[in-house]
Amino acid sequence: MSAYGSLVVGWRLEGRHVLVIGGNQIAANRIEFALDARPISVTLIYPRSQISCQRILELVVNNTITYHDKKFNKSDLESKRFDLILTALDDADLSKEIASVSRDYRIPINVAEIPSLCDFLFMPTFRNGHLQVAISTAISSTTQHIAHKLRQHVIESLPDDKEVVAAVNNVATIKDALGATYAVALSKITSSLQLTKLAKLSEDDIRRLIAEYIVSGVSDEDEADKVSNSSNDEKKSDVTVIDEHVDNQITLKSRINDILFNPNGSLLASGGVHFIDGKTSTAYIAYAMSNTLFVYPATRTNYNGRVAEDWSSKSLPNAFGRQSQVVRMETRSGAALAITGAASTSTDGGISALATSQSIVAMIPNLYALVYENVPLVLHVAAYAYDDEMNIIADYSDVLLACETGAAILFSFSAQETHDMALISHLAATVSKTPFVHVFDGVRTAHRFTKTQLISHKDIAKLLNDVGRKVSSSGSISTVKAIETVIGAVGKATGKTYKLFEYYGADDAEVVIIVTGGENDIIRDVMSQFKGSGDKVGAVLVRVYRPWSEKHFFEVLPTTAKCIIVLEQASNIDEKLGSSLFTDVVSSVRSTKWKGTQPSIINTRYSPSLIFTQQAVRHILKQYKSGEKISTENISEPSAPDMTPSKPESDTKHCIFWDAESTDTVQVANHLSSILSTSAQLNVLSYSNYDIYNNGGVVESHLYFGASKVLDDNKADYITIHDTSLISKYDILGAAKARSIVLLNTNWPVDELDTKLANDFKLRAAQKEIQLYVIDAEKIAQELSLYPNATNIVLQSALLSLYKHELLNSNIKHVIASLYEGNNEKEVARIIQSVIDSTKASLTRVDVLPTWLILEESGQALPSTVVKNSFDRNLDQPETPKPQSYTWHTAAKLLLFKEAYNTTQKIRPDLPEKTFTVKVMENRRLTPASYERYLFHIEFDTTGTDLKYDLGEALGVYGHNDTDEVNQFLAFYGLDPDRVVSIPDKDGTHYESRTTFQIFSQILDIFGRPSKKFYEALAQYATDANERKQLLWISNTEGTVEFKRRVEDTVTYADILYEFTSAKPPLEDLVQIVAPIKPRHYSIASSQSVHPTGVHLLVVTVDWKTSTGRKRYGQCTRYLADLKVGESVTVSIKPSVMKLPPRDEQPVIMAGLGTGMAPFRAFIEERAYRKSKGIKVGPMILYFGSRHRSMEYLYGEELEAYHREGLLTYLRLAFSRDQAHKIYIQHKMQDDAELLHDFLMKDEGWFYLCGPTWPVPDVRDAIVNSFVSSGGMTTGEAADWVNKLKDLERYILEVY
Repeated sequence: MSAYGSLVVGWRLEGRHVLVIGGNQIAANRIEFALDARPISVTLIYPRSQISCQRILELVVNNTITYHDKKFNKSDLESKRFDLILTALDDADLSKEIASVSRDYRIPINVAEIPSLCDFLFMPTFRNGHLQVAISTAISSTTQHIAHKLRQHVIESLPDDKEVVAAVNNVATIKDALGATYAVALSKITSSLQLTKLAKLSEDDIRRLIAEYIVSGVSDEDEADKVSNSSNDEKKSDVTVIDEHVDNQITLKSRINDILFNPNGSLLASGGVHFIDGKTSTAYIAYAMSNTLFVYPATRTNYNGRVAEDWSSKSLPNAFGRQSQVVRMETRSGAALAITGAASTSTDGGISALATSQSIVAMIPNLYALVYENVPLVLHVAAYAYDDEMNIIADYSDVLLACETGAAILFSFSAQETHDMALISHLAATVSKTPFVHVFDGVRTAHRFTKTQLISHKDIAKLLNDVGRKVSSSGSISTVKAIETVIGAVGKATGKTYKLFEYYGADDAEVVIIVTGGENDIIRDVMSQFKGSGDKVGAVLVRVYRPWSEKHFFEVLPTTAKCIIVLEQASNIDEKLGSSLFTDVVSSVRSTKWKGTQPSIINTRYSPSLIFTQQAVRHILKQYKSGEKISTENISEPSAPDMTPSKPESDTKHCIFWDAESTDTVQVANHLSSILSTSAQLNVLSYSNYDIYNNGGVVESHLYFGASKVLDDNKADYITIHDTSLISKYDILGAAKARSIVLLNTNWPVDELDTKLANDFKLRAAQKEIQLYVIDAEKIAQELSLYPNATNIVLQSALLSLYKHELLNSNIKHVIASLYEGNNEKEVARIIQSVIDSTKASLTRVDVLPTWLILEESGQALPSTVVKNSFDRNLDQPETPKPQSYTWHTAAKLLLFKEAYNTTQKIRPDLPEKTFTVKVMENRRLTPASYERYLFHIEFDTTGTDLKYDLGEALGVYGHNDTDEVNQFLAFYGLDPDRVVSIPDKDGTHYESRTTFQIFSQILDIFGRPSKKFYEALAQYATDANERKQLLWISNTEGTVEFKRRVEDTVTYADILYEFTSAKPPLEDLVQIVAPIKPRHYSIASSQSVHPTGVHLLVVTVDWKTSTGRKRYGQCTRYLADLKVGESVTVSIKPSVMKLPPRDEQPVIMAGLGTGMAPFRAFIEERAYRKSKGIKVGPMILYFGSRHRSMEYLYGEELEAYHREGLLTYLRLAFSRDQAHKIYIQHKMQDDAELLHDFLMKDEGWFYLCGPTWPVPDVRDAIVNSFVSSGGMTTGEAADWVNKLKDLERYILEVY
């Protein structure tokens, strides 16, 4: 501090509202600096016509900033919503004016290039995450130079990160201990100690400091007078500003999609080990060795070839320095025509395709021609199909249709092999001038991530030259010889050995299985388990299926074989003809070239829908051993003891992750697999199964890791359940090993778990001695002020904390941090460390109670795994944001600062139709108070709205639930009526905010009747096993009778929640499973010509008693009946078929029962209005029916007046209960047979009926009879005429 002014160090833009004024490049620089500092908002005020900087226009167009196309006005600062003003103007006078106004409103300002107008200097010379350094002094020519030097000194003297973190943590501890009333004490402590001393404070030091300041009683209140009495000189003293804005959230962006699903092609090109899946390793080779690459997607995402499209879009070079042209194609007839065309114009070959089983079928006709023309083409085919239930299966039947085309066919069975076989296919196709089809499992191999050794682009080019020289020196070469040569060259370059046929098993095997396709790797693993067991079994794996080389087949087939089992997938396993593989084996073994014994050859097929496992192989061998007929059915039977191989010792750990498809936690397994794959000592395998059709979409992810070879064991060492609703839908613990670790991500209190967990889950946990833990990942993320998706980091940290592994001894913080993007590496690392620490502290072990062992099973057969029917999330069902709740303070902030928060006010934005707010003008009962039926006339004022309606249309009324009943339910459910809840709209792009009371009063039909789906949805929340069982029973067909009884008794959503007390969904879930209140539509009883600012309704209240004697009310009629004059109502308009004839002279015949009179009152008013305008109108006849004239003669006085006037030509009244025998409107119509005939047939009149449905047949008969008696028609002819009137829309019914 000096006489020259004050010094401000660390002016912070984060969490501020920044206003920028200007349109030049300097203004653009200031905007971008401000944006980089993550303020709440950046607002630009400047006329668009005067903006000279293109960058500013881009920011405006992209809505990156809030923009006002206008000149600055003093009123712009009246709201005082801006914390800081930055200007960059060419007009010095305007700059002075703005600076003066800003000081009037006490808002700091910096004016570019005019230091004398600045409250602070704006010098963005140093930024490092939260720490931004700007040096400011009172402005003079001298102090500007001092500021420059001081700035440089501060930056050079910044402490290291560890010291900053320690100091911040210690200050936080002191702050928490002192409490809010000792902020001054906190300031004095921090001011009196240097940062290095703050960082080195011990726990004892902190306790001593706290005790000193609390004992001295220095609180904020004690300092208040001192501050108010301070002199102007004192106010110029050094100031330390501590920003405590709590709404700011640190944002991290996951890089996992780029790492796993969009790998960097340039990085892969250098070769080495990479964690990728089979389709990516295939695409890597295809892109590297192709000038033209065709992609045939069969799905919208995650398809074979998608990464190649990405690489091409980035102009990445292939192995020969050229950019591969990647062309996306459609799968249809003649799918390979484009390939044929490319081959005819290509001079240097290099053509390939990434395809699926579906596309290869369409290519077969063209493949013959490509073989004939010696095109060195490679088709990489991911083999899969869909079964009858739309589940994805590995199906080779379509691919094998290419067997007779002359193309070579190779198989690969892992991500590493797809890379190697793709390389071999391209090299062999090039030197042999033969099309190759490289096939791999499109379900397992294509989508499983493992460590894969890639060959570099440089080595690919060298390998091609070496192979080319070898072949050219030997002259013409066969396809088999080319493959053999290439396999040798690739083996020499990569150290991997492959053969056309590969044998595993005993050298003197008597039983040999011969296989091709995706089951090869499974059989290979089983054979390795038999090694040393004494069992004389083996297997020949067909690597190169076409051309079939007997020479190479005989080289590996043991001559001791007594039985050959040809195992092949087939679409029709009952087909009598042998499979193609079976035919090849028989032809070879039965030929004179075979020198071994003549074995029996058994053709064994299995359906593509069969999940082929090691158990299937053991089952087949067991059948042979016992002399049974070999069949792939019932393969789940246990193997015979003497044919069960011993499993090798393995340190493989298996983790399973359960997620709802709509949540972001599905990425946890991907993150962890990437983390573990960074260890050179670990082998890692991961994949996810997606079920997008059942249970709202479920994802089951698997992660295997270990130092030795990863074995695909279906039993898990670790299971984490990220969505606890899945516990009631799947037998999740069925896959758990004994004493395995199970983690629940839930907000359930630990002491309530016993009541919330399903009995089956608890029983299985006790039986397997599960180590059960819980964590609330979302809560941890919120406490750390991290964005919601940071729950992923929490759950990753949870596994790494619970799973003791040597990798955890390394600095896992940096490994996790490498998967995220932030402002800078140090900041991200600090955030990750805070999450790890909080996670470890929050993990809670749950005791598995002894009483869980004596629980009874429910008997409900739950699936233990998901059904795989997709390769990715359902793109047609985007993630749905969850409702959020907060206090009214936040709601008020959103309304007060609409522009900043993009807040708008709308009437019922949740409704698709246009709505209006009208006010009650009159609410008048029409029936006597002593009468049991309550009919009333209600009028609404439409003034100030643009509500327009036509005759006969209906008014949709959005009724409210009864206030007392709503408050009673909220009290029962423990909900705060005033809590504000934001519910996402249907598009998920906006939130609609209301109080809890408003939601249950105006939105949710909580007192309406639910469907069966509600019982089913509610069951997942029931913690009582019996209640869950009963809810599921009611929702199934077995409970149809009970459900029907509940419907007849008008059992409501609320009744069910009152009944099943253990089923208590949280509010955010409840609002999604309870149906919304639907509008009730009432025929409008007025003409807008007569009532231009009004709309009238005729309503009868609905009430009844249930079988238990409980009185029920119609929700909307009770709401309308209770409305008072002046109250507002939300309404909409619904079109109707009820309309007057096109010509005013045409007769109108109206039949109305009770409130069915409403549209006819509007008709009569409209005709009266037209008549008053001098328009000639035709006759009108009204048949009106109700119970008693004295009680229900609705609008009787009006009707009598219209009748006397002659407008209502005929008034026929039928009061059914005013005499001994009942008289209905049809009886009156029968009396007017001739009149009806003449009006309808001769004068082209229109007939209308409005009211209940029961009189419809009798009314129709009355008209038919009038045509018969007065028109001389037969009954059939008369009935035809009535139907014709319907077609002409002259016979109109509106019944309910």
